[in-house]
Amino acid sequence: MSLTVKKITLALLATFAFAGCASTDQINSIESRLSALEGQVEAASSAADRAASAASRASQDAGAAQSAAERAMDAANQANERAERIAETCCARK
Repeated sequence: MSLTVKKITLALLATFAFAGCASTDQINSIESRLSALEGQVEAASSAADRAASAASRASQDAGAAQSAAERAMDAANQANERAERIAETCCARK
């Protein structure tokens, strides 16, 4: 993407230069602004990559937490069932 943007920019600058509409100072100014914009795009892309990575880790962590919660719920249900069986056999009135 960056190469295409540079080619288009150079083509525009060449057109201005040949048409006599742009001075060297204007061309330099445009090139410096283009470089600054490219830097901002790269920084934004990097930040987006970091955010996607963090979201992926959070999703994995949430899955692990859900799995742990399900195991805990299963263990609690089993303990409850055992307690009910014990209550039925040991504490039932005869």
